[in-house]
Amino acid sequence: MKQPELGKKIAELRKAKGLTQEELVSKCKLTVRSLQRIESGLVTPRNYTLRMLFTALDYTIYNFSESDSDERVKSTLKNETEQFYKSVINLFNLKTNTMKKISILSALVIILSLSLVLITSETKAQKSSDNKFITSNGRGIVYRFPKSKLKTNSYISNIKDTADYKIGKYLIQEYKNKIFLNKKFVARVLEGDTVILDKGRITIKKSYWEFNPSPDNGIKYFIPANLMMDNYSHWADTNTMIVGKTRIKEYNNKIFLNGTFIGVANKGDTVILKNGSLTLRKAQ
Repeated sequence: MKQPELGKKIAELRKAKGLTQEELVSKCKLTVRSLQRIESGLVTPRNYTLRMLFTALDYTIYNFSESDSDERVKSTLKNETEQFYKSVINLFNLKTNTMKKISILSALVIILSLSLVLITSETKAQKSSDNKFITSNGRGIVYRFPKSKLKTNSYISNIKDTADYKIGKYLIQEYKNKIFLNKKFVARVLEGDTVILDKGRITIKKSYWEFNPSPDNGIKYFIPANLMMDNYSHWADTNTMIVGKTRIKEYNNKIFLNGTFIGVANKGDTVILKNGSLTLRKAQ
């Protein structure tokens, strides 16, 4: 079963048992955020995560081991591939059902031609979109400005703790990771985020997602958007988060990375995971 059908199935099973997302994750050592991404079809859970979910939901789907499963998948793919090649070779054997096969080949040619047209159109549209903007990097933040707005009165300035981008009649400023448009606050950003100015509006493309294991202490964790939480556990006064090969532990406001003490985080502070390292940012 693939996404999004898999996520829908998990949601159906959960609702059938009368469980909320919070109640289900407490049985599986997952985060609500991870379950939400799985049920919505945004991510595909790993095998052991899937087994934990189905075990908690009293649903049996694995009737053989992972190694047996892999062998069956490989065997199925091999058989399907062989059948596909045989079908293609048979199509070019015009000694039998000549007219029927010519019709099929003609249809294939039309489909391939339409696919090439769509791919070419999409590529041109992407290039056209890229050509509309110019990209600038400032202190780890990516900015995309429309080329049509770059006039003689445009400039870029980085002075002390403030970055100014004058693009036509628009002034974009970044101060301590806060973005302002014409002196009005827009949003907070992190290194790696993208700030896009288009049609007089600012759009922030996030490169991180936010996780708050203990709402009471107010410490927020930012995880790269391309990673998901593999496991999360809470015991007594300790929170443990596993993201890929990275193990983050929070104990009495002390933050540890793979067993190494990093620092102390308090209410309002943020902990940022980047390139396997942690950065603690104090509340401002």
